[in-house]
Amino acid sequence: MESSWKKCKLGDIITLKRGFDLPKQDRKSGSIPLVSSSGISDYINVAKIKGPGVITGRTGTIGIIHFIENDYWPHNTALYVEDFNGNDPLFIYYFLKTLDYLKFSDKAAVPGVNRNHLHMEDVAIPDLTMQKRISYILRCLDKKIQLLQEMNQTLESIAQALFKSWFVDFDPVRVKAEGRVPEGLDPEIAVLFPDEFEESKMRLVPKRWKSRKLGEIVSVKGGYAYKSSVFCETGNPVIKIKNIVGDGTISLSNADYINNDQSKRTDAFRLVDGDILIAMTGATIGKTGIIVTDNDMVPYLNQRVAKFISKLRNIDKCWFAFIVLQNDFMFNQVINLASGSAQANISTTGIESILLILPDNLKILEKFNTAISPLFLSWIENQKQIKLLSISRDLLLPRLISGQLRMTQFSNELGLENEEN
Repeated sequence: MESSWKKCKLGDIITLKRGFDLPKQDRKSGSIPLVSSSGISDYINVAKIKGPGVITGRTGTIGIIHFIENDYWPHNTALYVEDFNGNDPLFIYYFLKTLDYLKFSDKAAVPGVNRNHLHMEDVAIPDLTMQKRISYILRCLDKKIQLLQEMNQTLESIAQALFKSWFVDFDPVRVKAEGRVPEGLDPEIAVLFPDEFEESKMRLVPKRWKSRKLGEIVSVKGGYAYKSSVFCETGNPVIKIKNIVGDGTISLSNADYINNDQSKRTDAFRLVDGDILIAMTGATIGKTGIIVTDNDMVPYLNQRVAKFISKLRNIDKCWFAFIVLQNDFMFNQVINLASGSAQANISTTGIESILLILPDNLKILEKFNTAISPLFLSWIENQKQIKLLSISRDLLLPRLISGQLRMTQFSNELGLENEEN
């Protein structure tokens, strides 16, 4: 710790206070965030506290810290910083992320934090100038991560918009049916679309398009039944249903691992960048995710999780299958097909039996997949950068906050811009 760090009680640098109740029947919609223990839970028309604010869970979800830049309403399930006592709010946000909140839990059936116990915690903090330098660096890292996340959301939105245009709204067919040439569409792609519609059981569809099984464009392969005895604390991660988080990504934060010997014996279940997985059991059934690897760990596929293998010509990854399963009308088919008394589940053949309207000429799917492939390749690279930046931030956070890491030329080494006062 640097000598300039001041030792004191947490209650000397901030004052925590319980949030305020606001029953749903008393709420009116607006732009003011209502912040509960798990984060923003609603937007209302009135603020209780002026921003910026720092909030953490009082009951239920504890140890998660939220930073709110503008005015807000802290819910009674949360504790908020009532008084920063002249300290930098952003630094306090990062500082509170380093505390062990389990020490302050009352160990009841529903976890809770006693603010009076928190106030008595021994801490050490730097002066305001150093606080701002530290929070600036950590905020820059967070902003870079946020920017990459937003870029990936945009990439997915572009792919979804093209899917909707071609396979839901049938825009190229409508334009051709009106005797016009589809704008912005390569002639060799435009010619693949028909110029008229025909009746189906549900609605008008492009001529010669019909209901076909997902299994016509992908095969679905389940994972390996690893025994619990082979799992260890380090090695290569095994992707289970718990790792399919439902936003298109796969989280390894609570992964189980296998050693290199076990990995070699089950090499047929090794995963690579861009493999598209689907959960087959439990609460996340039907959720999909894309594998993003790193240089240190190679993921492997566990039972009750399956991956899609493309049947399209010259197409390695069938991004079409990922896109289509992000839509409710397809996801609901998975849920409806799921069976099981104790726990819903679906088989690989069940997934392959999902129906969707597809053209007679699958070249359209191949062209679509080729068009959106660069988007997902960029998405994967962005995910890799997000992971590296997140690791760097998480390693730096406790060292910067505690003063273990000196600030000299630190911003330049990270490639961050100079701090502006």
